[in-house]
Amino acid sequence: MPTVNIDFKFRSNLKSIVMKLQHIVSVFCFLFLSSCASMPTLPNKEFKVLVSSVPEGADVQLNAYYIGKAPLTLTINTNSSNFIYVSKVGFAGQRITLDGKKSEIKVQLVKE
Repeated sequence: MPTVNIDFKFRSNLKSIVMKLQHIVSVFCFLFLSSCASMPTLPNKEFKVLVSSVPEGADVQLNAYYIGKAPLTLTINTNSSNFIYVSKVGFAGQRITLDGKKSEIKVQLVKE
């Protein structure tokens, strides 16, 4: 008989623990999902930038990805930070942060 009482108590405690865990998970999901749904998002703002270089034909990278040779026009998202790196063999490269305010950037490269 004592075994039955221990088994009954164990099952009762286990059921109580499972119910409490279900309640905690429900509250957590409600708070997590409702807070995400109410977070404001910024609208995508695209901005065009003309990049030219002296001398012409310099390589242009946007956020470390090769885009092409100057002169060229880039379309950037102003909600995130952006930079360009302009380089050409025999010249020192230049890193420039794009702030979304200048629509033209002329990069004067200096010989190494």
